[in-house]
Amino acid sequence: MAKVLVRSAQYVEARTAVEEVFECFRLGVEGKRVLVKPNALNEREPETGSNTHPSVLRAVIAVLEARGAQVIVGDNPGQINYGRMREVFAANGLGEVAGDRLRNLGLDLIARRVPSLKFDLFFPRVLFEVDFVVNVPKLKVHPGVGFTGAVKNTFGHLPGAQKATCHVASPNRRAFERVLSDIYRLRRPDLNIMDAILALEGRAQGGPSLRYLGRLLASDSAPALDVVASSMIGFDPQNLHHIVDAALVDGVTPDPRAHEILGDYEPIGDFRLPKGFEPGGTRPDEKPGASLLEAASRKGLVLKEGLCNGCGDCTKQCPLGALGLEGGTPVIDPMRCVSCFACVEACSSRAIDLEPTYPISADN
Repeated sequence: MAKVLVRSAQYVEARTAVEEVFECFRLGVEGKRVLVKPNALNEREPETGSNTHPSVLRAVIAVLEARGAQVIVGDNPGQINYGRMREVFAANGLGEVAGDRLRNLGLDLIARRVPSLKFDLFFPRVLFEVDFVVNVPKLKVHPGVGFTGAVKNTFGHLPGAQKATCHVASPNRRAFERVLSDIYRLRRPDLNIMDAILALEGRAQGGPSLRYLGRLLASDSAPALDVVASSMIGFDPQNLHHIVDAALVDGVTPDPRAHEILGDYEPIGDFRLPKGFEPGGTRPDEKPGASLLEAASRKGLVLKEGLCNGCGDCTKQCPLGALGLEGGTPVIDPMRCVSCFACVEACSSRAIDLEPTYPISADN
């Protein structure tokens, strides 16, 4: 049994709500390094509900620093934003809140084996060096796995197009869900604080729409938090297989009734769920959006003429040595590149960019 706090909250008083979270789940953060990982998926403004709201991030930072923590903030954006961490954080408001605490998680990577994929992926070294990780996800629906919350937010530990590689290498939804739980297992967050004040629900056309819920949820177990949050909006958590798998990792149950729920838990009966996840729906298991995912992974590195100064920073950050300098110009070995795009993040002159070039598949 895990403890899950559900609290009524508004963005204007997020600090008060977060203070309550840290009273309920006590972390000894004084003098410790803490990585705060929001959901910084894209460049959209806070009112769209796509990302963790800046007010929640601001509150988490303030409470941690008041308790003596050394705070680092970072995430690896997804969708079409691979290698564009700085631009994404600047546009969605999270960068202004993070300030000089912002760390580029696309640099200084180390390899970790993901059992369900049977090959290595590259993760930020700092993820395994900090004393605590505080996960700050956003409550959203997802057309593929149903629910995006605390467990799936750890998918953002992966920099670059490795996320697309995971999609392409997974033959169906169930395989991809195993990948998610394997990535979660590699570095489980120590505390999870979910922004469910503004949420994204499904709509008839299949895309998301904004929904005000006015909730902040927290737990020291990401899958337990997801179980309670997903059941609150009408999911059967047993149908959310990445959460069920992660619950096994944590040794908790996917049954929300078995957890200690504190605060303002109240089912929301008319929340719109993705197709196949509604009560009585048939959950499809085909590979979701394969052609789109493969297209998203077909991004190669190109050099913008006249911008490269030959500094070599890009080659120093490549974890596999797939990038070298020839005559002061970066040259890539595409057979060794794993599409982490650390070189794009490292290039201060913005001379390296991403354009559709070659495919990434399960075979390479």
